[in-house]
Amino acid sequence: MAKKYLYALLICLSLIIATVPKIAHSDSNICKYNPAAYQELKMANLSQELSKTGLIGRIHGAAAESQMFVMSVREPNNFFSHQEFSLIPQDSNAIDVLKKTNRHDLVCVRGNLINNPSPQAHIMANSIEILEPWQQPEGFAPYEREVDLPIEIKEQTSFVGEVHAIGEGGKILVMGYQDIVIPVFVPATEYTQDLYRGDIVKLTYQIQQKPNRPVHLQLDTTVEKPVEVLDAIAFWNGQPKTLTGKLVKFPQSPQLKFDVYAMEVDTQNIIRYFTLINFDNMTEFNRIRQKLAKIWDENSETAISGRNKLINPEVTIEAQGIANIISTEQANPQILLNSANDVYALN
Repeated sequence: MAKKYLYALLICLSLIIATVPKIAHSDSNICKYNPAAYQELKMANLSQELSKTGLIGRIHGAAAESQMFVMSVREPNNFFSHQEFSLIPQDSNAIDVLKKTNRHDLVCVRGNLINNPSPQAHIMANSIEILEPWQQPEGFAPYEREVDLPIEIKEQTSFVGEVHAIGEGGKILVMGYQDIVIPVFVPATEYTQDLYRGDIVKLTYQIQQKPNRPVHLQLDTTVEKPVEVLDAIAFWNGQPKTLTGKLVKFPQSPQLKFDVYAMEVDTQNIIRYFTLINFDNMTEFNRIRQKLAKIWDENSETAISGRNKLINPEVTIEAQGIANIISTEQANPQILLNSANDVYALN
């Protein structure tokens, strides 16, 4: 299993372009990228960059309506080593700039780390500069969320959703509900330490009074099971699966060397996205990608923007393979296909 895990990481690395931002040289002391300061992502070094020449990273998520902005900073040439920072705009100028950002935008942030009871790092940003706007694939407008925060979140005390992010041994928890993500304060990790990203859970919560934007939830530890796992994605690992769902494309981006294809699958009324991969044979993996690219291109007029992907709701595919989940923080579960014959369009 360890050998397979390492091999999977090596294959993933072959998909990824260099992660060192390319910043134009300037005589100014602002927004200069110093790779040495980002080695091992030591918080003391990153804090110094933040207060002096600016901390440089890419927007991981932006929801202007709720003022929820997250920046991802990566270690040079190590895609798997990264730190996320919640951005809190200090004034109206910072808010105005952040409202213009989109996922993958390269930004330079100046400000200070602030103390908070969560292990999630927060930055009070007093200056934000968009260094390199990310261009949406031609013909696709940026995704717009259907809602800011569903009213039932404030009226109810529980919901069924998907774990969007988990970290620090369960101290960091972000839940997905419909098309939004919601940070959750975890007072006791005994309820969250074994969670995987992608788990479907019933969450019982209280709404924190502060901060009020973005809305933060807190586990309600007065109940027996504040987190009840309904479908643990880790149990899928190694299991043969035949799945049906809509065709999805993750376009080439600063994190991906080329387009990656996936499928949107309804599991217990929760949408999950399974990437379609072959780790054993790169030639066969290319055939899989070429086959899916052909299906995509032949039906491109019906494709639409998703939150961090493109989706074709008019194209249904079926895939047969082995489910693969190798990390608690894995962005999407995978279906390992033997060959391009294991996936095909149903319409």
